[in-house]
Amino acid sequence: MAKFMQRNVEVEVVPAHLPASAWSATSIESFLGCPLKYWWSKVQRWNTPSTVPLVVGTSVHEALENLLALPPGKRTPRAGEEFLAAAVDKTLRSVSGQAIDPAAVTERAQRAMGAYWDTEDPGDVEVASNGIEREVKADIGGLAFRGFIDRIAVTDAGLRVTDYKTGAAKPKYWWGYWRQQLLYAHALGLGDEPIAEVELLFLTSPRAVTRPVYGAAVQRALDDLDVAHTEREHMQLTQVWQARTGPLCNYCDFAPACPAKRSRAPRPGTAESDELLRQQGLWQREKPAAAIG
Repeated sequence: MAKFMQRNVEVEVVPAHLPASAWSATSIESFLGCPLKYWWSKVQRWNTPSTVPLVVGTSVHEALENLLALPPGKRTPRAGEEFLAAAVDKTLRSVSGQAIDPAAVTERAQRAMGAYWDTEDPGDVEVASNGIEREVKADIGGLAFRGFIDRIAVTDAGLRVTDYKTGAAKPKYWWGYWRQQLLYAHALGLGDEPIAEVELLFLTSPRAVTRPVYGAAVQRALDDLDVAHTEREHMQLTQVWQARTGPLCNYCDFAPACPAKRSRAPRPGTAESDELLRQQGLWQREKPAAAIG
């Protein structure tokens, strides 16, 4: 089988203001993966249809958030099942009208929740104060950073930041997972909450992977933030955004309108390009009245 050759394609877009917002681990990952896709979703504010994996992930995260908020002795499988049923129902209602199979969501969510009990005993987890779905805000090297942490726990090594993963463990994408956790650890450290470990809980394997927080890894994550910001500033100034092709293009909702995938694709941001996206089931959020360039 031929190896997929990555290409970086410079794409001129219709000039648009860049909304003022903090960087997040997700937006860094999105930008570094494909700046043009980032432009469509963050600058042009296009929403893409939800999927079964996204609905499952949202539901399981909410169920675990509620379960771990209970006293240790009450974190039972029965409580987990009740929280999951409520979360699935709530999330499905939020995507009502979209092509989501409720049976598939329920089956996969129950499987992930069942795997959670094979990964750890929640009764043994000592949740830190304000350690569930914790919002973190920080100034990192002059850049605003914001995110939400699934869980902070107290361990023998010290504080541990944990992220739940309901997707399959794919080693080639692991650095993106670790970058997120390390940036959270760094942000908390700036607020005098030193983090000793970061952890990924995969709920399809099931598998728990824990790593110590060390300087070189944190610096690599900080370098990625700096690169993303510097490149974004340049692309916003020139209004030429780079499309980075790769295997994930096959799953990208913007591919039908992408000049890197279609040589005759219209200029992104034009009425013709926007119509192609609407035909794919995408819709635009209202743009804020005030924005920065």
